[in-house]
Amino acid sequence: MSNKANNWSDSPESIPSLHPRRKYTIKLAAALRAGRSILGLSQVTFAQDMGISKSKLARAETAAGSISSGDLEYALSVFRSAGVMIDLTIEGDLRLTVPDNKLHLIEAAITAGMGADGSFDEAASDPKTSNPK
Repeated sequence: MSNKANNWSDSPESIPSLHPRRKYTIKLAAALRAGRSILGLSQVTFAQDMGISKSKLARAETAAGSISSGDLEYALSVFRSAGVMIDLTIEGDLRLTVPDNKLHLIEAAITAGMGADGSFDEAASDPKTSNPK
């Protein structure tokens, strides 16, 4: 193992951006956020269900931190029990399967994120920055 590999910390941002491990970390972060959002759960509620802090979940969902494999397995089992399947293939593809009865949650999130010109506005989809209607 190289000296550079020995110097990595446990945090995802310590991994070089082009390294395959970084790609998986980002995809797992996206999977966590997508699964939670599809189920309509807030970070606070889901973190409490998982038994971790909201800030730990927020860091995991943005690839700025990590969660244990046990916490990840718990999250994936919650998603599976609701019919939301999240798979990270050996090739590195992130696959998300959403049951029809959850599509309205995705539509609501997309609609909330639309700017006046019809483009996706990420800030508009963030409940902390958008105005309630």
